[in-house]
Amino acid sequence: MKYAVISDIHGNKPALDAVLDDARQKGITEFIFAGDYCLSGPFPDECISTLRKIENKIIIRGNEERYLENLIGKDQSKWTDGQMQISYWNYRNIKKDNLDYLLSIPHRADFSINGRDIHMLHHVDDFIKVSNLENYFNRSGALACKYGNREVTPEYHRQQMHDAIEETTGFIEAISTLTDGIYIFGHSHIQWSYKVPDRKIYLINPGSCGLPLDCIKNTLPYTILTICDAGEVLIEEQRVPFDMKEYVERIKQTSQYTEAGVWTKVIIKELLNAREHLVFFLKFAEEYANSIGDKIRPFTVDTWEKAYAEWENKGFIC
Repeated sequence: MKYAVISDIHGNKPALDAVLDDARQKGITEFIFAGDYCLSGPFPDECISTLRKIENKIIIRGNEERYLENLIGKDQSKWTDGQMQISYWNYRNIKKDNLDYLLSIPHRADFSINGRDIHMLHHVDDFIKVSNLENYFNRSGALACKYGNREVTPEYHRQQMHDAIEETTGFIEAISTLTDGIYIFGHSHIQWSYKVPDRKIYLINPGSCGLPLDCIKNTLPYTILTICDAGEVLIEEQRVPFDMKEYVERIKQTSQYTEAGVWTKVIIKELLNAREHLVFFLKFAEEYANSIGDKIRPFTVDTWEKAYAEWENKGFIC
């Protein structure tokens, strides 16, 4: 059995289409989706509609779906802050039947293929917890700081992630406490995979289909998982060419760009640079708000926009 493993689409319908097309051209008809289908890209409703039409799939929710769920039944007249505009925009632009479907998706999936147990959750921390786990495995910005402005190739990135795994104290030991099986997750927007030596334990993060942050520009990651009849496991990391500049121009023509401008502009920086920016901006916005004595959270429109205006030319700051 051969599966395309896809995660973190984040409303990027052109990227989803490109990855699905690539997988189908390779003869793949089975799909695994590891969460985060909305927020950040301007086509969330279209992404959900596409996912619903895929018959042969295993799918779980991510953390972004929770933001939409928390808005159900809330008074929209109070949605006046700046920080959560992207969530409000998504809620208003996803059809009810698609939102109902999205929120019906389970958080976890456990199943077997050809004798191999497979476990799916959106975040690696749901499987293993290591107090000194390197931030390369989370959305922390650590990888952007590590690579800086370097032009990164998939081969270089793959080796760097392998070294980071083996050099992180306690990580291998924590993984080794897992039962044999294949563990699939997303969230970090960084593609990587690992097999524990002398064990039948496999970890797979396919990266982010819609918002890659592993510093490899103009490509979309996903992973092909093959489980042979005899139980042999093959993991192949894929990159699909993609014109980010063209996609960004499409974003600028949408109502998301005008109604959730600050968030969308930060995301555009991430798309064009394939590097984390959001965590750095959120930290800067917090510092800015505190510097002017603003304790209101979520951030007001005024604070949110003024913080962005000051941060805009700084980019990510390690």
